[in-house]
Amino acid sequence: MSGKRQKRQCELTSPKESRSEVPKADGRGIEPRMAERQDKSPVSDEQVMEEVCERENCKQALARFKSNKGNPGIDGMTVEELPGYLKEHWPEIRDQLLGGTYRPRPVKQVDIPKPDGGVCQPGIPTVLD
Repeated sequence: MSGKRQKRQCELTSPKESRSEVPKADGRGIEPRMAERQDKSPVSDEQVMEEVCERENCKQALARFKSNKGNPGIDGMTVEELPGYLKEHWPEIRDQLLGGTYRPRPVKQVDIPKPDGGVCQPGIPTVLD
């Protein structure tokens, strides 16, 4: 290693001033100010729920549920029964979703035996949820 390169290496490995984990703002040991938190998000909760409630989104969710061969939850409603139920009850369900008052039903617990002798207990929500 050349003398010039060796000198540069020493400068990089041995700092001239003491360093600590907390940076000093003005040499008196005061931590720098933290960035202020923004309370406003670019998308509001209302906008997100409006997108959730859009017809096309609901149709995609129903198609996905059908493709997964979903089983009924504690209410016993099947995926085939859901469209008729929604035709009758959608306005009130949508109002609850947008108003923040919708409460999902409890999840149905099912025991599925495992090959090794254990039990798997998946939770099955209602088809509406």
